[in-house]
Amino acid sequence: MDHSNATEGARALVKRFYEGAARGDITSFADSLAENFELFVPPQLPWGGTFDKGQYVDLMPRVAEALDFTDMKYVSVTAEAQHVVALIDIAVRGSDDRIMISEHWDVVDGKAVRLLVAYFDPTPLLRQAAA
Repeated sequence: MDHSNATEGARALVKRFYEGAARGDITSFADSLAENFELFVPPQLPWGGTFDKGQYVDLMPRVAEALDFTDMKYVSVTAEAQHVVALIDIAVRGSDDRIMISEHWDVVDGKAVRLLVAYFDPTPLLRQAAA
């Protein structure tokens, strides 16, 4: 696969995740994860830590209880070869708050192998968890 095809394939795979989440099908993406998939989430969040594929799939409904993926907007989606960065603006459920999240995906052979999630300001989520 040439460079531009790898880039577009990686971008399409990541967008498929968000499209499923927006439909409320947060775990439909599981077949697009490599068996050695790793997730990294800031440890201060209620669902923070490092997770494997199975743990990620189990975790996503909990994340969707806090974040409203049906009210998500792309700020940008940047792809270079097999790395995709999605900067999203998303509503926090049960509040008027929104947060910015930068998600860094690595895709190999058509499967996501790594996701590093960076929250710009997780204060609304931390307030929600403390309530």
